[in-house]
Amino acid sequence: MLRILLLCALQPLPVFAAQVADSTVTLPPITITASRIPVSVVHAPIRTQVLDRSAIIESGSLTVADLLRQRSALYVRHYVGGLSTLSQRGGTASQTLVLLDGHRIASPQAGQLDLSLLPTILLNAVEITSGAGGVLYGTDAVGGVVNLQTASSENLFTVHAETGEWGKRNGAFYATMRRGRLAGTVAGEIDRYKGDYPYLNRALFPPEESPREGGDQQKHSIFGSMTWTRPKEEWRVSAWYNDAERGLPSINSSLHSGERQWDEHLRVWTHVRRKWPWGSLKAGGLTQVGALRYMNPRTDIDNTGRTTLSSVHANIDLNPIRAWQLGGGIEAGFGQADHPRLQQGNMERRYAGYAHAIGSWGPMSIYPAVRLDHYAQPKRVSPIIPSLGVNVRLKRNLHLKGSAASAFRMPTFNDRFWLPGGNPNLNPERGESFDAGLIWLYGGLQIEITTFMNRLRDQIVWQPTSAGYWSPLNVSRATNYGLETSVDFQRALTRRMETRAGFVWTRVAQKSDSFLRLIPRNAIKGHMRLRWRFLAASVAASYTGTLAVTSVTESDPFFLVHGQLNMHVGPVSLGVHGENLLDARYEYLPANPMPPRQARLILTLTFH
Repeated sequence: MLRILLLCALQPLPVFAAQVADSTVTLPPITITASRIPVSVVHAPIRTQVLDRSAIIESGSLTVADLLRQRSALYVRHYVGGLSTLSQRGGTASQTLVLLDGHRIASPQAGQLDLSLLPTILLNAVEITSGAGGVLYGTDAVGGVVNLQTASSENLFTVHAETGEWGKRNGAFYATMRRGRLAGTVAGEIDRYKGDYPYLNRALFPPEESPREGGDQQKHSIFGSMTWTRPKEEWRVSAWYNDAERGLPSINSSLHSGERQWDEHLRVWTHVRRKWPWGSLKAGGLTQVGALRYMNPRTDIDNTGRTTLSSVHANIDLNPIRAWQLGGGIEAGFGQADHPRLQQGNMERRYAGYAHAIGSWGPMSIYPAVRLDHYAQPKRVSPIIPSLGVNVRLKRNLHLKGSAASAFRMPTFNDRFWLPGGNPNLNPERGESFDAGLIWLYGGLQIEITTFMNRLRDQIVWQPTSAGYWSPLNVSRATNYGLETSVDFQRALTRRMETRAGFVWTRVAQKSDSFLRLIPRNAIKGHMRLRWRFLAASVAASYTGTLAVTSVTESDPFFLVHGQLNMHVGPVSLGVHGENLLDARYEYLPANPMPPRQARLILTLTFH
């Protein structure tokens, strides 16, 4: 019965709420991630992008990886087994912090997160801040922060189903209800993919098209949330369980190895918010337990790693005192990992306190903040992280932004305890981030240009040793610099016709003896959507420049086009989504060919 319910599950976002989004009044975006105090994106001290629910729906994205790849300035890298990680401003996957309703959820063992396992059905918005965010959120926020905000409560019920090429099947449901002070949300998904698409197998002589073997995927996810509100109080508890099984195909080989991977996570988190005459208090916590099993029959490996991550926090915001709005908080966290290839006793306890403020004088606002972290195990580290941001209104709709901040990243459990090679004496990565930019609004048009520079020292790099294995060392310094440009446009052309469009160009380079490996120096993305009466059509295109594989070799650039057409009649929505419409041959990693042209047929029923 559970599988039947789940089969009606997760992907309603791309289509089901298209009807809802069409009738929604667009409000100026507000960010909390950039300062912990709600401010508009225009007045924030750093570059911030808010993908609201309508943008998530319109993108047609099934996963967070697809959403960020299509709509953000981040570079999302896809691996052959389905794994997806991100890079921000030339950094590594572990140098961008991913939050779920303000709680960190990356694995303490690997320090990163597989974004392909995060469904968009859960999300009400995604906030992306660029620049060091360690002063507010601690370790890992070297390049920026991505905060996933879960769905809000409204009276809505949706059932969704879709089918596509190479065994693609997806079913989802989404339901919310409010009765008086109590509101609840439940959502679920089943997603299956055989993944036997054709590719050019260079292991054969002569090379010829072959179906990909062993690339199947099965994912299940279920989410629930309950909220109780009073005039000055709000209590919320949420839970999310997901598991995935997938094959890891052998590319450019005539013999399939049979490698497989299983991922399983349970996350439970809560928060309470209370208002008083002097201000407000918000407290909450999260507990996450995960298991990752890897099996390779060819090498007789079958290992399971288990991780535990817990955190609690309390944040106070004071009512404005003259020109100042003040806030601060405390945090505590615990992490542990158990794996056959890790040393025993690998755990971590951390504590932190921070203070932040907004000061306003006429057209200028400043954003000072400071944070102290303390890591008790296995090596005592107590970094102090300051930052200062500024926002100046030059004209009515033209603002100048700038910030300078410190950042750090603690070594992961793999860095310190992996056998063989782990180095428990590693120092944390430390660095500074500087950026300056302009943002201009005119009607439904928003243009933002930002220059940035990130400096990092004691960078952790795995290198081969004379004993025949790899080991991490603090060996290098790196300076990444570049430019981010974005244009967003939204306007109602007639009473029944509306258009939305966006464009982002990211240019990044590195000033050091090394090079940006497998990260494009240029990435350009654009999208456009047109709605007329009961029809909606959208197109998204992206250009990924050359990627350095070694210091002397580069992979080819590639250009992708995706499109979607939806028709809405009453509670029924019927759509078709096409990917890689130009049938480009491309790779994010060498010998990892991605799918050719494909299409999905989508049916959604929505009831209010």
